[in-house]
Amino acid sequence: MNPKRHRINFEKKLIDKDALKVLKVLHKAKFEAYLVGGCIRDLLLGKIPKDFDIATNATPEQVHKLFKRSRLIGRRFPIVHIMFSARKYIEVATFRAPHNHINKGGVVRDNHYGTLKEDVLRRDFTVNALYYDTNKFQVIDFVDGLSAINECKICMIGNPINRFEEDPVRMLRAIRFEVNLEAKLDSEISKSISKKKHLLSNIPPARLYDECVKLFHNEKSYRVFERLSETGLLKFLFQQTNDSKFIQKALNNTSERLKNNKSVTPAFLFSVFLWDSQNKYFDKLKKRNKSNFIAMNQASEEVIRRQVKQVLMPKWLSARVKDIWMMQHQLEKCSSKKVADLIANPRFRMAYDFLVLRSQSINPELSDRAKYWTQIQK
Repeated sequence: MNPKRHRINFEKKLIDKDALKVLKVLHKAKFEAYLVGGCIRDLLLGKIPKDFDIATNATPEQVHKLFKRSRLIGRRFPIVHIMFSARKYIEVATFRAPHNHINKGGVVRDNHYGTLKEDVLRRDFTVNALYYDTNKFQVIDFVDGLSAINECKICMIGNPINRFEEDPVRMLRAIRFEVNLEAKLDSEISKSISKKKHLLSNIPPARLYDECVKLFHNEKSYRVFERLSETGLLKFLFQQTNDSKFIQKALNNTSERLKNNKSVTPAFLFSVFLWDSQNKYFDKLKKRNKSNFIAMNQASEEVIRRQVKQVLMPKWLSARVKDIWMMQHQLEKCSSKKVADLIANPRFRMAYDFLVLRSQSINPELSDRAKYWTQIQK
């Protein structure tokens, strides 16, 4: 398999200057080093890349020695973060050889260094397997990634069945790229997702939490939700969740906030996704003559307990989700004497936003109450 080299001279201002500095140091030390992955894909699509990653034949230890402000991350296969500020770093990874052992749907042993060609074959989708040689101004393409970008198509490197068995999270990544790039899934990927989606149940809940943040904290989050539902993947993340006008409204609101550079939190999305289930448990408990507070508290605990078996909810997140739910009754029934206390609550804004979205979707009867809380903040 010989690579195709395409001369493409990206405008220098589009490439992160710190990434160029890292490449210059690695080249000066006589190592191979290329920009790789999503940054090349985005540059070719005319988008501004969020991150610039580098792949090299230098080992993590060799890279670490070249850069004073760097740190080794990970044990199984260390990568290097080269720090340029408290929040900014360039990630450098060593070329990897193919995996050699699989267990329960996850790669277990893959800490073998390899060549550029071997590194390509380890990557998941062809659109993410392009390398850029900044010295020769060439895109290096082993797997027709450029064609896939031009055709707006998501294609797997290798057999999709095998690649999903190696790492089932690739199914979620396939949906994310399909939606975000407005592309079409290769038919073999779609068929393989239908056959292998159950493997997601083998993935640790902590890892799926990270993937959920990536899935839904983007500018097309409701379309991601729809595709996860259509492919049957959603039930392996949120078994208690069904589509609703509330979810659509909340996800579209999240996308708008991101477009306007406003902050978002996964606590809000989890509270929306699980609200219907929480209500059903609440209604059951109320029939047993439990007080509103006790019923809400117990219903919240039960829904969260079930959810964390699929996707981890860190303690800080589950606490905020519960606060949002518990405050709904207060916002609906609050007397004028307690208004100031409620507004002073650090969770008020999230609970208020939650109430407003409910009033605009599944609970129009709360419209006046939402307007009341809006006016009182002015």
